[in-house]
Amino acid sequence: MNRIEDNGKKVGVVVSGMCYCYAKEVFGDDVNYLKLGFTYPLPSDLIKKFCTGLDIIYVIEENDPILEEEIQRLGFDPKGKNTFPAYDELTPDVIRKCVFGKTYDSVDYDRTKVVARPPALCAGCPHRGLFYELGKKKNVLISGDIGCYTLGYADPYNAMDLNLCMGASFSMGHGAAKKFEMFHEDMRVVSVLGDSTFFHTGMNSLVECIYNGSKTVNIILDNRITGMTGHQENPGTGKHADGSDATELDIETVCRSLGAKNIRTINPNNLQLVRETLDWALSLDEPSVIITKYPCVLKKFSEEDKAKFPEAYKTKNIVDKDKCIGCKMCLKSGCPALFLNRDDKKAEIDPLQCVGCDVCQQICPKNAIGKVEK
Repeated sequence: MNRIEDNGKKVGVVVSGMCYCYAKEVFGDDVNYLKLGFTYPLPSDLIKKFCTGLDIIYVIEENDPILEEEIQRLGFDPKGKNTFPAYDELTPDVIRKCVFGKTYDSVDYDRTKVVARPPALCAGCPHRGLFYELGKKKNVLISGDIGCYTLGYADPYNAMDLNLCMGASFSMGHGAAKKFEMFHEDMRVVSVLGDSTFFHTGMNSLVECIYNGSKTVNIILDNRITGMTGHQENPGTGKHADGSDATELDIETVCRSLGAKNIRTINPNNLQLVRETLDWALSLDEPSVIITKYPCVLKKFSEEDKAKFPEAYKTKNIVDKDKCIGCKMCLKSGCPALFLNRDDKKAEIDPLQCVGCDVCQQICPKNAIGKVEK
C-alpha cells in the first residue's frame, strides 16, 4: 500500500489519497513520489529512505498538516502548509499555482456577468417539502447537520440556523432549548438530521434529549440511503455494502427503544401532513420525533423499495398555461425543474428533471399544475 515511485529526480512529493492524482497531473514524471496508502502507523523507515538525498520535499495533503508534521519530526524540512493552502478545495490548478506561480492559460471573461448558481436540492428531493414548511415557522431555531439536507439553510427555505458536525444537531438543539428555558425565551427548537447520520452518531444525542426531557422536535430525514457521499448503504437500508441482505434497523422502532414516546412517520411530499405534524410536535412540552420517509430521487430502487413505495417517481408534473397567472408561488419550492418563461411570464417545468413529487402542485394557488404519466 505504501510505495516509492523513483523517477531519478531530486524533488520528491509525499502524498496520500486523492492528492496523489492531483500531484501526478501537475508534476508528471518530473518528481519522485512516495504514495502512502496506509498512514497509521506511519511508515517512518520508508519516509526516511525516500526523503534522504532530496533537494526539495513537497507534502501535499488537504486540511491539517498531519503528514507534514510527522515528517518534520523525522528531521526533514518539507514544503507543506507554507506553500499550499490549509483550507478550501485542493485541485491541480491550486497546486500548480503554488509551485510554479501560475496556472495554464485559459479564456478570459467578465466574471461579473456570470450568474451565480448555488447548489440546490435535486428536483424531486424528498427533503424539499419538509424545509418548505419548516422555513415558515416563527420563533423557531433550527439546528442542522451534515448532509444533502444542509442545503435547507439557503434560499428559498432559510430553514437552518446552526450546523456543526455529523450527529450534532440533536445535541446542539437540546442545549439551545435548555438555554431558552433558563432565560424564559419564547423560542422552540427543531433539530434535523439524516437517516445514516442518525445511525452514525445521532442516536446518542437523541438519548440525551429524551433522558433530560428536552422540549425539542427531533426530525430524522429517512431517504433510504446515504445520499450526500455516494449512496452507501447504512443500517436502515437492509443491505450491506456489497449489496447482500442485512438486518434492517427500523428507525421508529429504534427511537421507541430509546424511550421516545411521541413519534410520527410521514411522507414529506405531503405538505398538509408536514404542516399538521410540525404543529403537533411544537404543541408538546416534551421531546418528539418526526421521521420523514421517502426514497432519495437518485436512488436505484431495489425490489423492496418498489414494494414499499409503489407510487414513487412514476409521474411528471406539467403546467396548464391557461390557468397559470405567473404568480411565482411554485418557484418558492426551490425546485430546479421549475422556471419562469421569459416570453409569457408563466411557470414551466423541465420534463427532463421533473419526477412528479407534487410539491409544486400543492403550492400552486390556482391548481395550474397537473400530473402526467412518464
